[in-house]
Amino acid sequence: MRLADAGPDGETHLDPAEQARAAGITAPVARRDFLAGRIALRAFAAGILGVRPGELTADYSCPDCGTGPELDHGRPGYRLHGAPAGLILSLSRSRGWALLAAGRAGAARETGTAGMTIGVDLEHSAGVMFPEFDDVALTAAERQLLVALPPEKAIPWRASAWARKEALLKAHGTGLRIDPASVEAFAESADGTVVLDLDTVALGLPAGFAAALAIVEMA
Repeated sequence: MRLADAGPDGETHLDPAEQARAAGITAPVARRDFLAGRIALRAFAAGILGVRPGELTADYSCPDCGTGPELDHGRPGYRLHGAPAGLILSLSRSRGWALLAAGRAGAARETGTAGMTIGVDLEHSAGVMFPEFDDVALTAAERQLLVALPPEKAIPWRASAWARKEALLKAHGTGLRIDPASVEAFAESADGTVVLDLDTVALGLPAGFAAALAIVEMA
């Protein structure tokens, strides 16, 4: 969705920690996009659950800080009337657009797995065009793959690789605490992890975007 389509009236439903974080963002555009992303995610979750956005309480989780309504960062989640809302969620923002994904937290129990997490990432090719990108973002094997590509495919490939890495790191709950240059974006996983390139045309995104979804089964 376009971040501009997130109604500003939704800000009244945000929790104190979210509003406090927004207040600390000094750049007007960055603050506006942060608020729009949080409004969009809450409305997205509420729509799936069939409730009003104001009935949800943010319940973010961070491997360093724990879980609770006082957190303003980490893996997104909500509580509904004091109980877990039963959704696993992910949000990515890029250049005025938001990509959102959700799954049912109970699906893991029904399939006999211990748990499942997801991560999505949206990346514009303009964000991967700085000279140091290959050194800070790609593994040695990925740099070798890049050399073999024709020049016109190099930038879209970089954007796709970065989107896949970010989606994986979000799904694992680490974010950029892990060096992205140590994460293989295109390697097949032996632990049940799935990474999918999303069809940006079908999603209605403008040209230049890459998007990925990662699904991780937790042990």
